[in-house]
Amino acid sequence: MATELDRISASVEEPELPESLSGRALRGGMIIGTAQLIRIGLQFCSVIVLSRLLSPQDFGLVGCVTPVITFVGLFQDLGYGQAVVQRREISQNQISSLFWITAGLGLACSLAAALASPAVAWFFHDSRLVLLTITLSISLLFGSLAAVPSGLLNRRLNYRGLAISDASAAAIGLASAITSALLGLHYWSLIVAALAANLFTTVSYWSFARWRPDRPSWKFVDRETGLFGANLTGFTFVNYFSRNLDNVLIGRKLGTLALGYYDRAFKLLSFPIQHLNAPLYSVMTPLLSRVQDDKPRFRAMFLRAAGQLTFFVVPAMAALVSVSHDFVLLVFGPRWEQVAPIFFYLGIAGMVQPLTNATGWILIAQGRTDVMFRLGVATSLITVTSFFVGLHFGGAVGLAAAYAIAESVIKAPIQYAVLNRVGPVSAGDLCRLQVPLVLAAGFTLAIVAFVLRGALGMQGIPVIVSALFVSFGSAFFVTVIRPQGREVLGETAMLVQRLIG
Repeated sequence: MATELDRISASVEEPELPESLSGRALRGGMIIGTAQLIRIGLQFCSVIVLSRLLSPQDFGLVGCVTPVITFVGLFQDLGYGQAVVQRREISQNQISSLFWITAGLGLACSLAAALASPAVAWFFHDSRLVLLTITLSISLLFGSLAAVPSGLLNRRLNYRGLAISDASAAAIGLASAITSALLGLHYWSLIVAALAANLFTTVSYWSFARWRPDRPSWKFVDRETGLFGANLTGFTFVNYFSRNLDNVLIGRKLGTLALGYYDRAFKLLSFPIQHLNAPLYSVMTPLLSRVQDDKPRFRAMFLRAAGQLTFFVVPAMAALVSVSHDFVLLVFGPRWEQVAPIFFYLGIAGMVQPLTNATGWILIAQGRTDVMFRLGVATSLITVTSFFVGLHFGGAVGLAAAYAIAESVIKAPIQYAVLNRVGPVSAGDLCRLQVPLVLAAGFTLAIVAFVLRGALGMQGIPVIVSALFVSFGSAFFVTVIRPQGREVLGETAMLVQRLIG
């Protein structure tokens, strides 16, 4: 078994990587991108359908439990799954040790979350949260069991296995949620969907990985892997507060109804960001890890991938922000109208997040999780401060507004400055990607407010469609006039040509 694994691992240690995003990167991007489009469609349907089958209180209840499960889940694999991807060389014995460690961590995390369930119910003043927390804690064990097989699939660049697993899990989750909701399970529908999707993902990863661990041993991870995982876990630990404390504060101070509105706004925001960033992360992290010593190639690959990510996400977010009220009414219906102002401010933050999130590829691929951890401490403190200030002065809407200011004006410049020191991507490279698209976004907001709405009086679907045309048109203009932008458009055209072919 060890010999076979070493042979498979060696075959992807030094893949043939063209100078542009073709070859493995192109094929991987097409495969995972297609699967991600399926996931986006399924989850978008989930947001729409479940918002009409369930109440805001149902989402609010699950929103109270989710931060707790996410927090405990920070320790379910200690970053060892990602270490399997990043390491230049790794043996069967090392992978087996990592698996048994992560399996033990997953079991411990599940028990810890279950034991914390009475405290969760006390904190949010709702006894129903005890059983909800205990049930959802099972997902932590599934996640730890999937960490090493997922890492192996990424390391071997097995994009087909990852794509099929993730897309199928999304379909199963949606079907489970809708069926449960129609049967009258209310908030339990969301729990059933999460467990069904997680279980299927774990089983599918193991099936495609075709790997079996050796018997458990007392061997521990080596120092390099341990430091990599510890720093990555430290980053996810501090980053947790910037991702989940908003839910905790709103649920504690304003109640489950307000949290339900905020949760829907955040979920709506996450579609164009997470579901385009995720496939690129899966493709680029292992590929950048292979060329981490070739700085010019590393920089070129990152800029082309990040350029395509921002070119699609930023204009989409600008258009949706400019028509936030019409878009929320179209997607959720009139009873969710209070989601609109929250979505507006979260969407402003969403214009800079694709690129700031992508900077994590650079640090992980170069093994610089130590820098990632220290940067995460600083930026998380900024985010947490914005939560308290915004919630105090303006409730859920104020929190979203303060978060947008912190993300755009404070955190992004700090991240770019740190990446400039690490290299090989400079702050100037990042600004040349970001600034033109942000200016185009400002132009879109002005045209929608003063022309489409003010002069023409457009509403509903017409103004949404028009905003999309204006936003992508202005983004195309500011991209095509720059040499670097034309390279990005060239890569995009090549992707479309390959897809058609």
